[in-house]
Amino acid sequence: MALALKRQGKGRVAMTWFGEGASSRGDFHEGINLAAVLRVPVVFVCNNNQYAYSTPLSRQTRVPDIAVRAGGYGIAGTIAEGNDVLAVYEAAKEAVERARRGEGPSLLECKTMRMRGHSEHDDAAYVPRQMLEEWRAKDPIQGFEARLREWGILDVSGEARITKRLAEELEAAVAWAEASPFPEGKDMEQGVYST
Repeated sequence: MALALKRQGKGRVAMTWFGEGASSRGDFHEGINLAAVLRVPVVFVCNNNQYAYSTPLSRQTRVPDIAVRAGGYGIAGTIAEGNDVLAVYEAAKEAVERARRGEGPSLLECKTMRMRGHSEHDDAAYVPRQMLEEWRAKDPIQGFEARLREWGILDVSGEARITKRLAEELEAAVAWAEASPFPEGKDMEQGVYST
């Protein structure tokens, strides 16, 4: 996709997201290397959740920061506080601008924590409770709401209106989904591509 965007020359940028566990896979290294060699406009965003399923980062790699891997490919690597909405925005904005200037890909690491298991059957019992509590105190939604209140942008009545609107939208979406017919079998390959 990023190569197509580069060839179109319209200043568009591709972005892709993955966890730190994926950065230990061969296809990650192959993809980021090819993107670097071709200098395509792409931002690789790593959500460093501290645990790849049940494996802590310290058992995946000897480097504590995924972003340092960017240096091995000759591209920019940046670390952002992943629970700080504005820090992530600023870091992503810089990476996108770099790509638009033709400087190629960037690797943006967002340090965060997955507060639940990797999937519904995973209770995340392998994560130390103290670690979860430390990250719970850094909740990005509560932190951003607090900033908005501090800046006078959000107040109690505004928050109530937003909460009500979102609840109504969610209820309407659920009602629509439940009232919709099941898709036909012939549609299962629609939008699926293979080479």
